[in-house]
Amino acid sequence: MSCQGQKLDLSGASSLGDTIVDDGSRTDGSDLGSIYNVTMVVSATSDIPEWTNAELPFAPPSRARQQMGENFSDTQTPFKFTYTYPPNNYKLTTAHMLMDTRRDSSDTEGIFIDGVFTGRVPGSMVGTSPMITHRHYFCAQQACAGATAPASPTNTYYMDWSLTHYKQATTNTFDLDLEDLLVPTTLNPVGIVSDGVVRVVTGDDSPVYQALLVLEGITISKTPLSCSNSPTYSFTNVYIHNDGNSIGQAAFSGTVVAPNTSWSTSQTSFRSVEFYYDPKLPRVSSLDFITISSATVNLRVKRQASGTAAIVVNGVGIAEAGFDRSTATVAVERWIDTPAVISSWTNYVNTVSATNTDTTTKLYLVDLYGAATTKELLSQGKLNISLAGSFGTAYGQAATSGRTYGVTVAGPELNLQGTFYTEICAVPNNPDSPLNDNGEVPTGLDGASPIISSIQVVNITQNSATIQWLTNEPATTQVGYGLGNTDTSSTLDSTLSIFHSVTITGLSPYKFYTYVVKSQDGSANLTISGAKVFRTLR
Repeated sequence: MSCQGQKLDLSGASSLGDTIVDDGSRTDGSDLGSIYNVTMVVSATSDIPEWTNAELPFAPPSRARQQMGENFSDTQTPFKFTYTYPPNNYKLTTAHMLMDTRRDSSDTEGIFIDGVFTGRVPGSMVGTSPMITHRHYFCAQQACAGATAPASPTNTYYMDWSLTHYKQATTNTFDLDLEDLLVPTTLNPVGIVSDGVVRVVTGDDSPVYQALLVLEGITISKTPLSCSNSPTYSFTNVYIHNDGNSIGQAAFSGTVVAPNTSWSTSQTSFRSVEFYYDPKLPRVSSLDFITISSATVNLRVKRQASGTAAIVVNGVGIAEAGFDRSTATVAVERWIDTPAVISSWTNYVNTVSATNTDTTTKLYLVDLYGAATTKELLSQGKLNISLAGSFGTAYGQAATSGRTYGVTVAGPELNLQGTFYTEICAVPNNPDSPLNDNGEVPTGLDGASPIISSIQVVNITQNSATIQWLTNEPATTQVGYGLGNTDTSSTLDSTLSIFHSVTITGLSPYKFYTYVVKSQDGSANLTISGAKVFRTLR
Protein backbone atom coordinates (compact mmCIF):
# COMPACT_ATOMS: atom_id res chain seq x y z
CA MET A 1 0.00 0.00 0.00
CA SER A 2 1.22 3.51 -0.70
CA CYS A 3 0.02 7.01 0.04
CA GLN A 4 0.61 9.98 -2.21
CA GLY A 5 0.59 13.54 -0.91
CA GLN A 6 1.38 17.04 -1.94
CA LYS A 7 0.69 20.40 -0.34
CA LEU A 8 -1.44 22.45 -2.70
CA ASP A 9 -2.24 26.06 -1.90
CA LEU A 10 -3.95 26.06 -5.28
CA SER A 11 -3.86 23.12 -7.63
CA GLY A 12 -5.46 21.64 -10.68
CA ALA A 13 -5.00 19.43 -13.70
CA SER A 14 -1.99 20.08 -15.89
CA SER A 15 -2.10 21.54 -19.38
CA LEU A 16 0.08 23.51 -21.75
CA GLY A 17 0.62 26.31 -19.31
CA ASP A 18 -0.48 26.20 -15.70
CA THR A 19 -4.20 25.53 -15.22
CA ILE A 20 -4.04 27.90 -12.24
CA VAL A 21 -3.24 31.33 -13.60
CA ASP A 22 -3.28 33.43 -10.44
CA ASP A 23 -3.03 32.00 -6.96
CA GLY A 24 -3.75 35.34 -5.36
CA SER A 25 -2.68 36.32 -1.85
CA ARG A 26 -3.14 33.86 0.96
CA THR A 27 -4.56 34.95 4.33
CA ASP A 28 -3.59 32.31 6.83
CA GLY A 29 -3.81 33.28 10.47
CA SER A 30 -5.18 29.98 11.76
CA ASP A 31 -3.26 27.22 13.49
CA LEU A 32 -5.08 24.38 11.73
CA GLY A 33 -2.30 23.83 9.19
CA SER A 34 -2.77 23.25 5.49
CA ILE A 35 -4.76 20.87 3.32
CA TYR A 36 -2.72 18.07 1.76
CA ASN A 37 -4.03 15.79 -0.97
CA VAL A 38 -3.10 12.18 -0.21
CA THR A 39 -3.57 9.07 -2.31
CA MET A 40 -3.50 5.48 -1.13
CA VAL A 41 -2.64 2.91 -3.80
CA VAL A 42 -3.42 -0.70 -2.90
CA SER A 43 -2.38 -3.67 -5.06
CA ALA A 44 -4.88 -6.53 -5.34
CA THR A 45 -4.18 -10.05 -4.20
CA SER A 46 -5.52 -12.89 -6.33
CA ASP A 47 -8.62 -14.83 -5.27
CA ILE A 48 -10.99 -14.48 -2.31
CA PRO A 49 -9.91 -17.67 -0.51
CA GLU A 50 -12.42 -17.31 2.32
CA TRP A 51 -15.31 -17.71 -0.15
CA THR A 52 -16.53 -21.03 -1.56
CA ASN A 53 -17.42 -21.41 -5.24
CA ALA A 54 -21.10 -21.12 -4.32
CA GLU A 55 -20.42 -17.72 -2.77
CA LEU A 56 -18.91 -16.29 -5.94
CA PRO A 57 -21.37 -14.17 -7.97
CA PHE A 58 -21.07 -15.93 -11.34
CA ALA A 59 -22.76 -19.31 -11.62
CA PRO A 60 -20.49 -22.30 -10.84
CA PRO A 61 -19.28 -24.82 -11.79
CA SER A 62 -19.17 -23.81 -15.47
CA ARG A 63 -17.83 -20.38 -14.48
CA ALA A 64 -14.65 -21.56 -12.81
CA ARG A 65 -12.60 -19.25 -10.62
CA GLN A 66 -9.37 -18.08 -12.25
CA GLN A 67 -6.24 -16.47 -10.86
CA MET A 68 -5.19 -12.96 -11.84
CA GLY A 69 -2.98 -12.95 -14.92
CA GLU A 70 -4.56 -16.00 -16.57
CA ASN A 71 -6.13 -15.79 -20.01
CA PHE A 72 -9.59 -17.32 -20.19
CA SER A 73 -13.14 -17.00 -21.44
CA ASP A 74 -16.49 -17.79 -19.81
CA THR A 75 -15.06 -17.78 -16.28
CA GLN A 76 -14.61 -15.41 -13.34
CA THR A 77 -11.67 -13.78 -11.53
CA PRO A 78 -12.02 -13.01 -7.81
CA PHE A 79 -9.51 -10.71 -6.11
CA LYS A 80 -9.43 -8.39 -3.14
CA PHE A 81 -7.74 -5.35 -1.64
CA THR A 82 -6.64 -5.30 1.99
CA TYR A 83 -5.21 -2.20 3.69
CA THR A 84 -5.37 0.05 6.75
CA TYR A 85 -7.82 2.92 6.38
CA PRO A 86 -6.81 6.14 8.21
CA PRO A 87 -8.69 6.29 11.56
CA ASN A 88 -8.85 10.10 11.70
CA ASN A 89 -7.68 13.36 10.10
CA TYR A 90 -8.74 12.06 6.70
CA LYS A 91 -11.63 12.61 4.34
CA LEU A 92 -12.14 10.45 1.25
CA THR A 93 -12.84 12.42 -1.92
CA THR A 94 -12.62 9.82 -4.70
CA ALA A 95 -12.21 6.05 -4.94
CA HIS A 96 -11.39 4.38 -8.23
CA MET A 97 -9.90 1.17 -9.52
CA LEU A 98 -7.22 0.73 -12.17
CA MET A 99 -7.60 -2.69 -13.73
CA ASP A 100 -5.71 -4.20 -16.66
CA THR A 101 -8.25 -6.31 -18.53
CA ARG A 102 -9.84 -6.80 -21.94
CA ARG A 103 -13.26 -7.34 -23.52
CA ASP A 104 -14.17 -9.57 -26.43
CA SER A 105 -16.65 -9.10 -29.28
CA SER A 106 -19.58 -10.40 -27.21
CA ASP A 107 -19.63 -7.15 -25.19
CA THR A 108 -20.93 -9.10 -22.20
CA GLU A 109 -18.91 -8.57 -19.04
CA GLY A 110 -19.95 -8.15 -15.41
CA ILE A 111 -18.38 -6.87 -12.21
CA PHE A 112 -19.14 -7.43 -8.53
CA ILE A 113 -17.89 -5.09 -5.79
CA ASP A 114 -18.74 -5.81 -2.15
CA GLY A 115 -22.30 -6.99 -2.78
CA VAL A 116 -23.11 -4.82 -5.82
CA PHE A 117 -23.36 -6.76 -9.10
CA THR A 118 -23.53 -4.64 -12.28
CA GLY A 119 -22.56 -4.81 -15.94
CA ARG A 120 -23.91 -6.52 -19.01
CA VAL A 121 -23.75 -10.28 -18.50
CA PRO A 122 -25.19 -13.41 -20.14
CA GLY A 123 -28.21 -14.50 -18.14
CA SER A 124 -26.81 -18.01 -17.84
CA MET A 125 -23.77 -16.68 -15.98
CA VAL A 126 -25.58 -15.06 -13.06
CA GLY A 127 -25.38 -17.02 -9.81
CA THR A 128 -27.47 -17.12 -6.65
CA SER A 129 -24.66 -16.26 -4.23
CA PRO A 130 -25.85 -14.89 -0.88
CA MET A 131 -23.02 -12.34 -1.18
CA ILE A 132 -24.98 -10.49 -3.88
CA THR A 133 -27.02 -7.86 -2.05
CA HIS A 134 -27.73 -5.56 -4.99
CA ARG A 135 -28.51 -6.89 -8.50
CA HIS A 136 -28.42 -4.13 -11.10
CA TYR A 137 -26.89 -5.89 -14.11
CA PHE A 138 -28.42 -6.13 -17.56
CA CYS A 139 -29.07 -9.71 -18.70
CA ALA A 140 -27.87 -10.21 -22.29
CA GLN A 141 -28.31 -13.23 -24.57
CA GLN A 142 -30.53 -15.06 -22.03
CA ALA A 143 -33.21 -13.68 -19.73
CA CYS A 144 -32.83 -13.67 -15.96
CA ALA A 145 -35.71 -14.80 -13.80
CA GLY A 146 -36.51 -15.70 -10.24
CA ALA A 147 -33.60 -15.29 -7.82
CA THR A 148 -31.32 -13.94 -10.55
CA ALA A 149 -33.70 -11.28 -11.92
CA PRO A 150 -32.08 -7.83 -11.65
CA ALA A 151 -33.66 -4.84 -9.96
CA SER A 152 -34.45 -1.67 -11.88
CA PRO A 153 -32.68 0.38 -13.04
CA THR A 154 -29.74 -1.56 -14.42
CA ASN A 155 -26.18 -0.25 -14.42
CA THR A 156 -23.97 -0.99 -17.45
CA TYR A 157 -21.24 1.57 -16.62
CA TYR A 158 -18.57 -1.13 -16.58
CA MET A 159 -19.28 -2.03 -20.21
CA ASP A 160 -20.27 1.47 -21.35
CA TRP A 161 -16.87 2.86 -20.38
CA SER A 162 -15.09 0.17 -22.36
CA LEU A 163 -17.43 0.52 -25.34
CA THR A 164 -16.76 4.25 -25.71
CA HIS A 165 -13.02 4.22 -24.98
CA TYR A 166 -11.16 0.99 -25.67
CA LYS A 167 -10.64 -1.30 -28.64
CA GLN A 168 -12.01 -4.84 -28.41
CA ALA A 169 -9.60 -7.76 -27.85
CA THR A 170 -6.79 -5.51 -26.59
CA THR A 171 -5.46 -5.18 -23.05
CA ASN A 172 -6.46 -1.87 -21.48
CA THR A 173 -6.03 -0.22 -18.11
CA PHE A 174 -9.61 0.49 -17.11
CA ASP A 175 -10.03 3.48 -14.78
CA LEU A 176 -13.34 2.87 -12.99
CA ASP A 177 -14.92 5.17 -10.38
CA LEU A 178 -16.43 3.20 -7.51
CA GLU A 179 -19.22 5.73 -7.17
CA ASP A 180 -20.37 4.95 -10.72
CA LEU A 181 -20.15 1.20 -10.11
CA LEU A 182 -22.44 1.54 -7.05
CA VAL A 183 -25.28 3.30 -8.91
CA PRO A 184 -28.26 3.09 -8.29
CA THR A 185 -27.81 1.74 -4.75
CA THR A 186 -27.68 3.97 -1.69
CA LEU A 187 -24.17 2.72 -0.94
CA ASN A 188 -21.27 5.15 -1.23
CA PRO A 189 -17.51 4.69 -1.66
CA VAL A 190 -16.79 5.56 2.00
CA GLY A 191 -19.01 2.72 3.17
CA ILE A 192 -17.31 0.30 0.79
CA VAL A 193 -13.67 1.15 1.51
CA SER A 194 -13.55 2.32 5.14
CA ASP A 195 -13.43 -1.21 6.62
CA GLY A 196 -10.09 -1.87 4.91
CA VAL A 197 -11.25 -4.74 2.66
CA VAL A 198 -12.78 -4.55 -0.84
CA ARG A 199 -13.75 -7.78 -2.66
CA VAL A 200 -14.09 -7.72 -6.45
CA VAL A 201 -15.07 -10.37 -9.02
CA THR A 202 -15.12 -9.90 -12.80
CA GLY A 203 -16.72 -12.40 -15.11
CA ASP A 204 -17.39 -13.81 -18.58
CA ASP A 205 -14.42 -12.91 -20.85
CA SER A 206 -12.48 -10.29 -18.89
CA PRO A 207 -9.22 -11.64 -17.46
CA VAL A 208 -7.50 -9.37 -14.93
CA TYR A 209 -3.74 -8.91 -15.19
CA GLN A 210 -3.23 -6.10 -12.66
CA ALA A 211 -5.59 -4.28 -10.29
CA LEU A 212 -5.00 -1.24 -8.10
CA LEU A 213 -7.44 0.42 -5.71
CA VAL A 214 -6.77 4.16 -5.59
CA LEU A 215 -8.22 6.15 -2.69
CA GLU A 216 -7.87 9.91 -3.03
CA GLY A 217 -8.48 12.05 0.02
CA ILE A 218 -7.30 14.98 2.04
CA THR A 219 -5.62 15.47 5.39
CA ILE A 220 -4.55 18.49 7.44
CA SER A 221 -1.09 19.05 8.83
CA LYS A 222 0.85 21.94 10.33
CA THR A 223 4.09 20.56 8.89
CA PRO A 224 4.96 18.94 5.55
CA LEU A 225 4.06 15.26 5.29
CA SER A 226 6.73 12.58 5.47
CA CYS A 227 6.91 11.06 1.99
CA SER A 228 8.92 8.69 -0.20
CA ASN A 229 8.47 7.24 -3.68
CA SER A 230 6.14 4.30 -4.32
CA PRO A 231 6.76 1.33 -6.61
CA THR A 232 6.36 1.94 -10.34
CA TYR A 233 3.14 0.79 -12.01
CA SER A 234 2.36 0.38 -15.71
CA PHE A 235 -0.59 1.37 -17.88
CA THR A 236 -1.55 0.45 -21.44
CA ASN A 237 -4.51 1.49 -23.59
CA VAL A 238 -5.71 1.30 -27.18
CA TYR A 239 -8.20 4.16 -27.54
CA ILE A 240 -10.85 4.33 -30.25
CA HIS A 241 -11.58 7.63 -31.98
CA ASN A 242 -14.53 10.00 -31.87
CA ASP A 243 -15.61 12.15 -34.81
CA GLY A 244 -15.02 15.90 -34.79
CA ASN A 245 -13.52 17.80 -31.86
CA SER A 246 -14.34 18.27 -28.19
CA ILE A 247 -14.21 22.08 -27.99
CA GLY A 248 -16.79 23.12 -30.59
CA GLN A 249 -14.19 24.86 -32.77
CA ALA A 250 -12.45 23.34 -35.78
CA ALA A 251 -8.72 23.94 -36.16
CA PHE A 252 -9.04 25.03 -39.81
CA SER A 253 -11.54 27.02 -41.83
CA GLY A 254 -13.18 25.65 -44.95
CA THR A 255 -14.38 22.08 -45.31
CA VAL A 256 -14.01 20.02 -42.12
CA VAL A 257 -14.91 16.32 -42.21
CA ALA A 258 -14.92 13.29 -39.95
CA PRO A 259 -12.78 10.26 -40.90
CA ASN A 260 -15.63 8.24 -42.43
CA THR A 261 -16.77 11.19 -44.57
CA SER A 262 -13.21 11.93 -45.68
CA TRP A 263 -12.80 8.32 -46.81
CA SER A 264 -16.05 8.17 -48.75
CA THR A 265 -15.74 11.53 -50.54
CA SER A 266 -12.93 12.56 -52.83
CA GLN A 267 -10.79 15.51 -51.82
CA THR A 268 -10.91 18.16 -54.55
CA SER A 269 -9.73 21.21 -52.58
CA PHE A 270 -8.30 22.19 -49.23
CA ARG A 271 -9.95 20.44 -46.29
CA SER A 272 -9.18 19.02 -42.87
CA VAL A 273 -10.19 15.81 -41.13
CA GLU A 274 -10.79 15.91 -37.37
CA PHE A 275 -11.12 13.30 -34.65
CA TYR A 276 -10.37 13.06 -30.95
CA TYR A 277 -9.71 10.67 -28.08
CA ASP A 278 -10.53 10.49 -24.36
CA PRO A 279 -7.14 9.53 -22.89
CA LYS A 280 -7.05 9.20 -19.13
CA LEU A 281 -3.60 9.46 -17.62
CA PRO A 282 -3.00 8.13 -14.10
CA ARG A 283 -4.33 10.55 -11.48
CA VAL A 284 -1.13 11.62 -9.77
CA SER A 285 -0.22 14.97 -8.26
CA SER A 286 2.55 15.76 -10.74
CA LEU A 287 3.09 14.93 -14.39
CA ASP A 288 6.72 14.32 -13.44
CA PHE A 289 5.53 11.02 -11.93
CA ILE A 290 4.35 9.77 -15.35
CA THR A 291 6.53 8.44 -18.16
CA ILE A 292 4.99 8.04 -21.63
CA SER A 293 6.88 5.26 -23.38
CA SER A 294 4.65 5.17 -26.47
CA ALA A 295 1.92 7.39 -27.90
CA THR A 296 1.20 6.17 -31.42
CA VAL A 297 -1.71 7.03 -33.72
CA ASN A 298 -2.40 4.13 -36.11
CA LEU A 299 -3.82 5.56 -39.34
CA ARG A 300 -4.88 4.75 -42.86
CA VAL A 301 -4.44 7.90 -44.93
CA LYS A 302 -4.35 9.17 -48.48
CA ARG A 303 -2.04 11.97 -49.57
CA GLN A 304 -2.92 14.29 -52.43
CA ALA A 305 -0.52 14.82 -55.31
CA SER A 306 -0.31 18.57 -54.68
CA GLY A 307 -0.22 20.82 -51.67
CA THR A 308 1.40 20.62 -48.25
CA ALA A 309 0.19 19.12 -44.98
CA ALA A 310 -0.22 20.22 -41.37
CA ILE A 311 -1.22 18.62 -38.09
CA VAL A 312 -2.73 20.27 -35.03
CA VAL A 313 -2.96 18.45 -31.70
CA ASN A 314 -4.83 20.29 -28.94
CA GLY A 315 -4.08 23.66 -30.46
CA VAL A 316 -0.40 23.03 -31.19
CA GLY A 317 0.38 22.95 -34.91
CA ILE A 318 3.21 21.67 -37.08
CA ALA A 319 3.25 22.37 -40.82
CA GLU A 320 5.38 21.68 -43.84
CA ALA A 321 7.18 24.64 -45.36
CA GLY A 322 4.80 26.55 -47.61
CA PHE A 323 1.60 25.53 -45.80
CA ASP A 324 -0.92 28.38 -45.69
CA ARG A 325 -1.30 29.05 -41.97
CA SER A 326 -3.99 31.66 -42.61
CA THR A 327 -6.41 28.73 -42.96
CA ALA A 328 -6.04 28.09 -39.21
CA THR A 329 -8.69 29.29 -36.77
CA VAL A 330 -8.36 30.58 -33.21
CA ALA A 331 -8.33 26.93 -32.08
CA VAL A 332 -4.67 26.83 -33.17
CA GLU A 333 -2.89 28.44 -30.25
CA ARG A 334 0.66 28.22 -31.54
CA TRP A 335 2.86 26.74 -34.25
CA ILE A 336 6.11 24.91 -33.61
CA ASP A 337 8.73 26.46 -35.88
CA THR A 338 11.74 24.49 -34.70
CA PRO A 339 13.54 23.27 -37.87
CA ALA A 340 14.09 19.78 -36.45
CA VAL A 341 10.37 19.40 -35.68
CA ILE A 342 9.29 20.65 -39.11
CA SER A 343 11.80 18.26 -40.68
CA SER A 344 10.41 15.38 -38.62
CA TRP A 345 6.85 16.14 -39.77
CA THR A 346 7.98 16.52 -43.39
CA ASN A 347 9.79 13.19 -43.25
CA TYR A 348 6.64 11.54 -41.88
CA VAL A 349 4.48 13.07 -44.64
CA ASN A 350 6.93 11.81 -47.25
CA THR A 351 6.53 8.22 -46.05
CA VAL A 352 3.08 8.38 -47.67
CA SER A 353 3.07 8.39 -51.47
CA ALA A 354 1.52 11.50 -53.01
CA THR A 355 -0.65 9.37 -55.26
CA ASN A 356 -3.91 9.34 -53.29
CA THR A 357 -3.19 5.70 -52.37
CA ASP A 358 -4.55 3.95 -49.27
CA THR A 359 -1.56 3.80 -46.90
CA THR A 360 -1.33 2.30 -43.41
CA THR A 361 0.99 4.34 -41.22
CA LYS A 362 1.98 5.06 -37.64
CA LEU A 363 2.30 8.59 -36.28
CA TYR A 364 4.66 8.64 -33.27
CA LEU A 365 3.62 11.64 -31.20
CA VAL A 366 6.60 11.44 -28.86
CA ASP A 367 9.01 11.54 -31.80
CA LEU A 368 7.13 14.45 -33.36
CA TYR A 369 6.22 16.63 -30.37
CA GLY A 370 8.74 15.42 -27.81
CA ALA A 371 8.03 13.50 -24.59
CA ALA A 372 7.28 16.51 -22.39
CA THR A 373 4.85 18.21 -24.80
CA THR A 374 3.12 14.92 -25.64
CA LYS A 375 2.53 14.27 -21.96
CA GLU A 376 1.14 17.79 -21.47
CA LEU A 377 -1.19 17.34 -24.43
CA LEU A 378 -2.45 13.98 -23.15
CA SER A 379 -3.07 15.44 -19.70
CA GLN A 380 -5.67 17.90 -20.99
CA GLY A 381 -8.44 15.31 -20.86
CA LYS A 382 -9.13 15.19 -24.61
CA LEU A 383 -6.72 14.73 -27.49
CA ASN A 384 -8.03 16.64 -30.52
CA ILE A 385 -6.25 15.90 -33.80
CA SER A 386 -6.69 17.73 -37.09
CA LEU A 387 -4.94 16.75 -40.34
CA ALA A 388 -5.12 19.36 -43.09
CA GLY A 389 -4.02 20.13 -46.64
CA SER A 390 -2.71 17.20 -48.63
CA PHE A 391 -3.47 14.95 -45.64
CA GLY A 392 -7.22 15.64 -45.64
CA THR A 393 -8.24 11.97 -45.86
CA ALA A 394 -8.05 9.45 -42.99
CA TYR A 395 -9.96 6.17 -42.85
CA GLY A 396 -13.08 5.80 -40.73
CA GLN A 397 -15.42 2.84 -41.12
CA ALA A 398 -18.60 4.72 -40.22
CA ALA A 399 -19.85 7.57 -38.05
CA THR A 400 -18.79 6.98 -34.44
CA SER A 401 -22.31 7.90 -33.29
CA GLY A 402 -23.33 4.46 -34.55
CA ARG A 403 -20.97 2.63 -32.19
CA THR A 404 -22.91 0.37 -29.83
CA TYR A 405 -22.84 -3.11 -28.30
CA GLY A 406 -21.72 -5.58 -30.94
CA VAL A 407 -21.10 -2.80 -33.46
CA THR A 408 -17.54 -1.53 -33.76
CA VAL A 409 -16.41 1.49 -35.75
CA ALA A 410 -12.85 1.19 -37.00
CA GLY A 411 -10.69 4.22 -37.60
CA PRO A 412 -7.64 6.02 -36.18
CA GLU A 413 -6.43 4.38 -32.95
CA LEU A 414 -4.29 5.83 -30.17
CA ASN A 415 -1.94 3.29 -28.64
CA LEU A 416 -0.74 4.63 -25.29
CA GLN A 417 1.72 2.96 -22.93
CA GLY A 418 3.69 4.18 -19.94
CA THR A 419 4.52 3.96 -16.26
CA PHE A 420 3.80 6.01 -13.18
CA TYR A 421 4.56 6.18 -9.50
CA THR A 422 3.32 8.18 -6.54
CA GLU A 423 4.63 9.64 -3.33
CA ILE A 424 4.15 7.53 -0.22
CA CYS A 425 3.02 9.87 2.57
CA ALA A 426 1.87 9.20 6.11
CA VAL A 427 -1.48 10.67 7.21
CA PRO A 428 -0.81 12.41 10.54
CA ASN A 429 -2.67 10.88 13.47
CA ASN A 430 -4.87 13.62 14.94
CA PRO A 431 -8.11 12.58 16.71
CA ASP A 432 -9.01 16.27 17.11
CA SER A 433 -8.78 17.03 13.41
CA PRO A 434 -11.89 18.62 11.84
CA LEU A 435 -11.56 16.13 8.98
CA ASN A 436 -13.37 12.81 8.92
CA ASP A 437 -15.78 10.92 6.69
CA ASN A 438 -18.79 11.28 9.00
CA GLY A 439 -18.84 14.97 9.82
CA GLU A 440 -16.57 17.46 11.51
CA VAL A 441 -15.37 17.94 15.06
CA PRO A 442 -17.05 21.13 16.31
CA THR A 443 -14.92 23.95 17.68
CA GLY A 444 -15.83 27.12 19.51
CA LEU A 445 -16.85 30.37 17.85
CA ASP A 446 -15.01 33.65 18.25
CA GLY A 447 -16.13 37.19 17.61
CA ALA A 448 -14.00 37.90 14.53
CA SER A 449 -14.55 37.11 10.88
CA PRO A 450 -13.36 33.67 9.73
CA ILE A 451 -9.80 33.46 8.44
CA ILE A 452 -9.69 31.65 5.10
CA SER A 453 -6.60 29.60 4.25
CA SER A 454 -5.25 26.77 2.10
CA ILE A 455 -7.47 27.45 -0.93
CA GLN A 456 -7.05 24.92 -3.73
CA VAL A 457 -8.78 23.71 -6.88
CA VAL A 458 -8.83 19.96 -7.54
CA ASN A 459 -10.47 17.51 -9.94
CA ILE A 460 -10.70 19.94 -12.83
CA THR A 461 -12.54 18.45 -15.83
CA GLN A 462 -14.11 19.79 -19.01
CA ASN A 463 -17.18 21.04 -17.19
CA SER A 464 -16.54 20.94 -13.45
CA ALA A 465 -14.04 21.70 -10.70
CA THR A 466 -13.87 21.26 -6.93
CA ILE A 467 -12.73 24.17 -4.74
CA GLN A 468 -11.57 23.52 -1.17
CA TRP A 469 -10.41 25.68 1.71
CA LEU A 470 -10.09 25.91 5.50
CA THR A 471 -11.41 28.41 8.02
CA ASN A 472 -10.13 28.89 11.55
CA GLU A 473 -13.67 28.62 12.96
CA PRO A 474 -16.90 26.94 11.85
CA ALA A 475 -18.45 28.86 8.98
CA THR A 476 -20.71 28.52 5.94
CA THR A 477 -19.57 27.45 2.47
CA GLN A 478 -20.13 29.19 -0.87
CA VAL A 479 -18.22 29.97 -4.08
CA GLY A 480 -18.73 32.84 -6.51
CA TYR A 481 -17.48 32.19 -10.05
CA GLY A 482 -17.81 33.12 -13.69
CA LEU A 483 -16.08 33.95 -16.97
CA GLY A 484 -14.16 37.08 -16.03
CA ASN A 485 -16.41 37.75 -13.03
CA THR A 486 -17.73 36.05 -9.89
CA ASP A 487 -21.43 36.82 -10.40
CA THR A 488 -22.62 33.19 -10.32
CA SER A 489 -22.89 31.67 -6.84
CA SER A 490 -22.95 28.06 -5.77
CA THR A 491 -25.76 26.93 -3.48
CA LEU A 492 -25.10 28.20 0.02
CA ASP A 493 -24.22 25.43 2.46
CA SER A 494 -25.26 26.88 5.81
CA THR A 495 -23.64 24.04 7.79
CA LEU A 496 -20.92 25.53 9.98
CA SER A 497 -17.71 23.75 9.04
CA ILE A 498 -13.96 24.20 9.18
CA PHE A 499 -13.17 22.24 6.01
CA HIS A 500 -15.04 23.50 2.96
CA SER A 501 -15.53 21.85 -0.44
CA VAL A 502 -17.70 22.97 -3.37
CA THR A 503 -17.99 21.25 -6.74
CA ILE A 504 -19.17 23.62 -9.45
CA THR A 505 -20.63 22.07 -12.61
CA GLY A 506 -22.00 23.17 -15.96
CA LEU A 507 -18.73 24.85 -16.97
CA SER A 508 -17.55 25.21 -20.56
CA PRO A 509 -14.50 23.33 -21.86
CA TYR A 510 -11.12 25.06 -22.00
CA LYS A 511 -12.21 28.37 -20.46
CA PHE A 512 -10.66 30.58 -17.79
CA TYR A 513 -12.92 30.91 -14.72
CA THR A 514 -12.53 33.50 -11.98
CA TYR A 515 -13.68 32.54 -8.49
CA VAL A 516 -13.80 33.64 -4.86
CA VAL A 517 -14.64 31.62 -1.76
CA LYS A 518 -17.02 32.89 0.92
CA SER A 519 -17.45 31.84 4.56
CA GLN A 520 -19.62 33.37 7.27
CA ASP A 521 -19.47 32.37 10.93
CA GLY A 522 -22.34 31.93 13.36
CA SER A 523 -22.18 35.61 14.32
CA ALA A 524 -22.78 36.70 10.70
CA ASN A 525 -19.16 37.77 10.18
CA LEU A 526 -18.41 37.24 6.46
CA THR A 527 -15.04 36.75 4.75
CA ILE A 528 -14.56 36.72 0.98
CA SER A 529 -11.22 35.66 -0.48
CA GLY A 530 -9.37 37.44 -3.23
CA ALA A 531 -10.21 36.47 -6.80
CA LYS A 532 -8.36 33.55 -8.35
CA VAL A 533 -8.45 31.85 -11.75
CA PHE A 534 -8.39 28.28 -13.10
CA ARG A 535 -8.88 26.79 -16.57
CA THR A 536 -11.10 23.84 -17.46
CA LEU A 537 -9.86 20.97 -19.61
CA ARG A 538 -10.62 20.50 -23.32
